[in-house]
Amino acid sequence: MPVNRTIGYVLALAILLGLAYAIYTYVPKAPPLPAVNTGEQKQDGTEIKVETVSEDTGAYLIDVRYPQFGIPLVDAKIQAVVDNAVTAFKSYPANPPDSAVPKNEFTGSFSSTYVGADVVSVALTISEYTGGAHPNTVIIGVNVDRRTGEDVTLDSVLAMIGKTLPEVSAESLVQLKAKIGEDVIFPEGADPTPENYSTFLIGKNTVTFIFNNYQVAPYSAGPQSTEFARK
Repeated sequence: MPVNRTIGYVLALAILLGLAYAIYTYVPKAPPLPAVNTGEQKQDGTEIKVETVSEDTGAYLIDVRYPQFGIPLVDAKIQAVVDNAVTAFKSYPANPPDSAVPKNEFTGSFSSTYVGADVVSVALTISEYTGGAHPNTVIIGVNVDRRTGEDVTLDSVLAMIGKTLPEVSAESLVQLKAKIGEDVIFPEGADPTPENYSTFLIGKNTVTFIFNNYQVAPYSAGPQSTEFARK
């Protein structure tokens, strides 16, 4: 009997470990992050240097890449966003020993860099995984006036495209429904409020508004965007 009991304990432990591994391995992951810019590049005569933040401890894993343009006022803004996000992440409690997720994970990348005579714009993508169904992924638009070092405001962006917020809202809903149809399950996320249009990216010829996960569509659809021509 003792031998049978021991074998039973070993089998039960093996099953539990297998389930834990399966949960960790097959848990739904975030939609793919935007492509990471790697190495140093030239854009409009400005050098883009990739900075990294990497830490691997018993409690968490951090792997972040973000751009620096050699423009002090702009670089300080971007670094502040990254530093604040990393600091907040480090304050999270460690996962318990029996958690299916051995440590919290924080990753960051960037894309859609634009360096203009007036504005520098970049999309920072930050993803946190602390257990649960999937990571929490968010896109942050950093848009800085090169002359003043101040953040570009929503009012300034609306002036760039020559539209009012209600007009942008109405056109955004048309674009979203054309792209994802019935997946627009939270249309109120495109209502004409400053909060709904606080994430945007500025390009040479366009302004792109970003709707993060769950703002207008289910998580499985990923973040959405609408685009407007600059005047």
